[in-house]
Amino acid sequence: MIRKFCLLFIVLILNGCVGLNSVSMTQVPKNKGQPVEVNAHDWVFLNFTTQNDFADRAVDNLKEQCVGGKISGVYTKHQTTSYLLVFKREVIVSGYCDLPKGTL
Repeated sequence: MIRKFCLLFIVLILNGCVGLNSVSMTQVPKNKGQPVEVNAHDWVFLNFTTQNDFADRAVDNLKEQCVGGKISGVYTKHQTTSYLLVFKREVIVSGYCDLPKGTL
């Protein structure tokens, strides 16, 4: 009996479900620049939270990868992965960095 309970407990702990909350995409330019991608996440208990600044961190990190350039063709994805009582909220942002000619 204890063996079955332990097995059930392990299955519940390792089990997860991913839900896609939103997707957004801007127009992809004809002349693409250097691809850039970042992600940021936040862990919450019972899906209660008082802050959403993890999404701001993703934007700041993307800007750091394209200093002096223009980011275009932006694709964003917000997803939530749920485990028993804990949730991982994640923002994934990718795009293209178009630097002015003569810069690397």
